[in-house]
Amino acid sequence: MKLKLLILSIMLTANLCAAPLAKQVQDTNNKQLPQSPIGFIKGFSWGTFGQNGDYRGTKAEESMKLMAETNANCASIVFAMTMKTKNSTEILFDKTNPYMASDDDVQNAIRLAKVNNLKVILKPVINCADGTWRARIEPKDCNLWWQNYTAAMLHYAKLAQDTNCQAFCIGCEMISTEDAASPWRTMIAEIRKHYKGALVYNTNHGREGKINWWDAVDIIGISAYYPVGTTNITAALAEDVNNVDKKSSIGQMKKNWGPIRQNLRQLAVKWNRPILFAEIGVRSAKGSSAMPWEYYNDWPYDADEQARYYQAALEMFWDEPWFAGFAWWAWHSELYPKEQGQKDRSFCPYGKPAEQIVKSWYSKER
Repeated sequence: MKLKLLILSIMLTANLCAAPLAKQVQDTNNKQLPQSPIGFIKGFSWGTFGQNGDYRGTKAEESMKLMAETNANCASIVFAMTMKTKNSTEILFDKTNPYMASDDDVQNAIRLAKVNNLKVILKPVINCADGTWRARIEPKDCNLWWQNYTAAMLHYAKLAQDTNCQAFCIGCEMISTEDAASPWRTMIAEIRKHYKGALVYNTNHGREGKINWWDAVDIIGISAYYPVGTTNITAALAEDVNNVDKKSSIGQMKKNWGPIRQNLRQLAVKWNRPILFAEIGVRSAKGSSAMPWEYYNDWPYDADEQARYYQAALEMFWDEPWFAGFAWWAWHSELYPKEQGQKDRSFCPYGKPAEQIVKSWYSKER
């Protein structure tokens, strides 16, 4: 009898503990979701390939101030080094590239950001003078190219360290190099000797699951130009501009974001790294949500489609604990007059409905 009572007592105790134990496991799992080492980023990509002198002067100062007034907390300062062709091994930067933003320009942009109480992600990228997208570079001598690329990245990593930048982006959309894990890991190890902040790599959307060295960086960065709105450009352009194309409605965009968000959550958990939309955005042009990466097509002005894209993305990702934030593409170092926002079809949201959406969301705690 005593044995039966003892067994019954143990079973009752186990049942009483079952619910709290399950909750504890769930809480532990939540805590294991990766958290951003630099906090949640309410940001923009600032500068966007500015040339020598563009990041100094009253226009740059006013641009940074107006960006901060959106309630942003971070400037991802973007500037471009140059390869002459996709096959070049030489990377022109600093004093070998008189056309790009100089070190003085970059340092001034960092200063302007800090004056406006903004965190800084320093983001040097490569552009090819022959117009080739950096994703398709094919250096004729890969070993020499990696030596030169590492030297360039070390130069800017030291600058980021000296100016107390919160994060440093080690590359952007370099698809043709991403399978070469060993040189990336070697370069990252060298960078960490000189820069003590968080490291980000910025891959292109759709490539995030193919990289096998995410553990070497601190934040998974993505150019998140996912085509979540209209999928038929011809139909979008034929749509009555006075009616919302149902395929690019906020509801439809959120539906299309759903499986993408789930895949990104699984990626964050797999690598134990938070995910940052290091670039995201669309032009204020009709049909842009079908091809958010597109720069040049002569589509009709449509600031509302741009605004819907912003709203849907903010709604879908804002509260995700593994999500590190947004660096919307883009905020120019020299802004157009505000009233021109009523016809400007660029990515910049200044003077457009998307700016007000960001301002409202960025005013919230996260």
